[in-house]
Amino acid sequence: MNQELITVLLGFFPWGFMKLVVLIVLIMYLIFAAVVVRQEQLMAKVLEIPFSPVLRIAALVHFVAAFVLLLLALVLL
Repeated sequence: MNQELITVLLGFFPWGFMKLVVLIVLIMYLIFAAVVVRQEQLMAKVLEIPFSPVLRIAALVHFVAAFVLLLLALVLL
């Protein structure tokens, strides 16, 4: 029984734990990207500048990239 427990823990802990940590960090990064999009929307309401559409596109591309990265991590890990 002890040998089985040790093999299960050694098999799970290094890689399984790292996969879980990576997924948690990517979820937090996706939340950060959503906050960046929201902050850009609020900033665009307050400041009317000609550069605003470029910032909006950059924020949306950043969010989509974070989402795709999370999906890739879910599939590959």
